[in-house]
Amino acid sequence: MRERTRRSTAIATTLALMAAAACASNPRPGTYTRLIITGSEIRDAGYQSAYEALTHHRELIVLEGEIGFRGGNDNPWVRDGSGRVQPRPRMSQSYHVPLLVVDGDFNQNDAVTTLRRIAAADIVTIRLYHRSMVPARYRRPGAEGGVIEVNTR
Repeated sequence: MRERTRRSTAIATTLALMAAAACASNPRPGTYTRLIITGSEIRDAGYQSAYEALTHHRELIVLEGEIGFRGGNDNPWVRDGSGRVQPRPRMSQSYHVPLLVVDGDFNQNDAVTTLRRIAAADIVTIRLYHRSMVPARYRRPGAEGGVIEVNTR
């Protein structure tokens, strides 16, 4: 009986390890997989600003004048009433718009413009907080979509 239990446990463990290995994704070079990005990573990748670094983050959608967390339906194509595939209307709010916090101060201006002004040489860390991860100190109106926290020197 014990041998049968050990064998079942070994098989279950092996299957779990195989599933974990299959689910692990290998990101493209230059993309970030963590929710904390250090300034040294940004500088090593050759980016010049916080905006440029965040355009390569796999958790974010960054367009010319808009930024947001991935979520909802990121598929750029939709079917219309007749079943034909059509492009999704541009930025149909299928993403969560985060609040930008720079050195503890809430950004009241355009987030994209502010991120473009922060030089990579000045960045210590960038932290990304999804909607459910927002710390209590940042919970306020506008933070429902998450928070991007930039710490500079």
